[in-house]
Amino acid sequence: MRFIVCGFGSIGRRHVNNLIKLGYKDIIIVSKQKIKKKYPIFKIVNRIEDGLKLKPNVALICNATSLHDESIILCAKNNCNLFVEKPISSTTKYEKIINNLIKKKKLTNMVGYMMRFHPAIIKLIKLINNKDVGRIFYVHTVWGEYLPNWHPNENYKNSYASKKVLGGGVSLTLSHDLDLLKHIFGAPKIVFKLNSNKSKLKLNVDTHSNFLIKFKNDIYCSAHLNYLMKKPQRYIKLIGEDGEIYFDYYKNKISVNKENSIKIYKFKKFKRNKMFIDEIQYFIECVKKKIKCKPSIAESFNLLREFKIKY
Repeated sequence: MRFIVCGFGSIGRRHVNNLIKLGYKDIIIVSKQKIKKKYPIFKIVNRIEDGLKLKPNVALICNATSLHDESIILCAKNNCNLFVEKPISSTTKYEKIINNLIKKKKLTNMVGYMMRFHPAIIKLIKLINNKDVGRIFYVHTVWGEYLPNWHPNENYKNSYASKKVLGGGVSLTLSHDLDLLKHIFGAPKIVFKLNSNKSKLKLNVDTHSNFLIKFKNDIYCSAHLNYLMKKPQRYIKLIGEDGEIYFDYYKNKISVNKENSIKIYKFKKFKRNKMFIDEIQYFIECVKKKIKCKPSIAESFNLLREFKIKY
């Protein structure tokens, strides 16, 4: 299995390091920046076209969101199975071309929403399916982090997350929680969205977004995303007819509160990189077995449309 990794920012480096950990060294890195560390890999090239001449059969698309469509099309035309970092794109302009190419070439494909592999999310879904707090009727999610603190040694205004032309904005960049809601409850039936870029950050992309969502079975949800909270918060609160479930991401803890009891599930041994390893192992297994992955590229294009986050 030969991999081509398009883009070598923080997520590209993470995937390369994880592939090497898993024993894969037949890796082509596409990067215009100078790579200082000596990686035990096959090749480093400046252009995707040069990498594709070396006949990889798996492509990891890890460059800026605005470059995803072009990179996917190039790699698909060259028969590469596709793993694309989230979000799939900032537009649905090339959706039909990409989906038709994937179908024609019979390519295994997946978008990297690694939170699906978090042990607490897996447990959360079991609690919901087992009706531990009865029928869920309301969900509230919040994810807020201060953008300038993401990479303290860099100017946040130069990051992909802050530039519309690169596919930035909080709705796209922090779309993990929207994918999780769809993963747990299915496609939304109704979505209302309010965006704002009014903040001290002075960006031309949305810096805080609010969603009001109706899912099947009369489940309602409010979801809030922002780049503004200096003390990060990230949680999912589910209210059922017999109690509440609360997942605190930063404390790695789930609380199940019922009328006469509180049960706590802690994930002390959780290491963030394990989600990325688990997702790439899952994708590789799907490639080997030639079976469908979730979420697929088609599903992730639908996410943009369903939650009204395409530009």
